[in-house]
Amino acid sequence: MALAALAFTCLAVVGSAQADVNSSTTTGPEHTATTTYLPTGPGTTVTGAPPTTTTALTEDTPNATSRTKVDIMGQSGKFTVYDERSGKGSGIQLTMDALREVDADGTSVGASGSVKHSINTFAAQDFSIADAEDVTLGNRQVPALKISFSSSISTIGKIRVDTYVIGKSGLLGPPGEEWAVLPGDLKWSIELSEWNWCGCSKGQTTEEGAFVDLDISVKGLGTAQANTGSNKSLSLGGGVNLELSSQTYTDGAWVSMPEGYPKIVMQGSSTIFTFRFPKFSTSSLYDPVLTGLNAAAESSDSSTTTGPGTTSAGPGATSAGP
Repeated sequence: MALAALAFTCLAVVGSAQADVNSSTTTGPEHTATTTYLPTGPGTTVTGAPPTTTTALTEDTPNATSRTKVDIMGQSGKFTVYDERSGKGSGIQLTMDALREVDADGTSVGASGSVKHSINTFAAQDFSIADAEDVTLGNRQVPALKISFSSSISTIGKIRVDTYVIGKSGLLGPPGEEWAVLPGDLKWSIELSEWNWCGCSKGQTTEEGAFVDLDISVKGLGTAQANTGSNKSLSLGGGVNLELSSQTYTDGAWVSMPEGYPKIVMQGSSTIFTFRFPKFSTSSLYDPVLTGLNAAAESSDSSTTTGPGTTSAGPGATSAGP
């Protein structure tokens, strides 16, 4: 779907003050982009306040059909992605389940000391939710709305999740694993940073951290299934696909995960993914994408529905009502 123009609206998560026009430079694995904060106008909105916030993007065109929303919980870091026309009940829910620092053999370390190097559940974990930002990705070719949320992991490090609601079609992803994205798709990344690695004593043994394993469960509209010909592309139902990578962006370079990762365990409509981050000095980031989020709603819009006082039709048609 071509975009005639994009108009983004950014409201502060707390309060309703408009953001002033200014810019800053953001550097990441795919882009060095100028972030611009625009005054309020038609388009993207952020509503709500901690512990929950919702962000959405829509194209500013006469027949806009992409309306992706991201609902983030300030406690637990759980977030739901959905098309506004289909409702939150038809969305994809992503939950951070557990985090473990492990040694070279994959055995948990730092579990017995006063400072734990693991989290068995994120349910009580508090996340700070940042204001929305308009950014460009992929060498400034793909506009997106970014909203981030982050949390300290005890005293051992930090975790941050960036979500990007895509505003224009393009290619994004690690080298050799690029994905085609469309308006309304969601690119998201998980970054670990400022890590104090375990060199912990356990009796006469010194435990050494080599990786961090992060478990994330994804609940879709049906049983997850691997797409034909790929073990890194999964159908979550309703036309939504989760595209995975086998690389992390670690200390400024792309690094392959160990063999067998990301690990995938399917449990009915929920699928648990384990991402293994290698030992890093500064940070390590993982960068998947959800595609087809608007597919079900657009399919529904393509048929004509009539009701009292209203006639609606799909893209390119005329809508009328009271």
